[in-house]
Amino acid sequence: MRSCACNLIRALMQDIAQSHQVSVQRLSFKGTVDALRQWRELFENAKHQPRTVCQLRRLFYQSIANDLLPDRPDRSEPRVVKRRPKNFRLLTKPRCQMLVERNRRKSSKHALI
Repeated sequence: MRSCACNLIRALMQDIAQSHQVSVQRLSFKGTVDALRQWRELFENAKHQPRTVCQLRRLFYQSIANDLLPDRPDRSEPRVVKRRPKNFRLLTKPRCQMLVERNRRKSSKHALI
């Protein structure tokens, strides 16, 4: 369901970018979501008045198109997960019962805490 909503918002942003000759990269996803939440009540109140809905849609598109992000050339934000290898085991028992290795690489002796 969440991906469907994201796709609908991205489609809305694409429509706004094409109708106002603006780059999609300059439109804010979060700004579009916030604008949708703010304008929702106006659209609900005017749903039985086609002219009003058309005017509201035009104003809504204009408000999003006017709220552009700054130009950010050469910006790259790859989506990756950074996991550091940790030299410790998981705590799977209460601390008072857990056996700990003093030096995990050199010795296999366990000490009681």
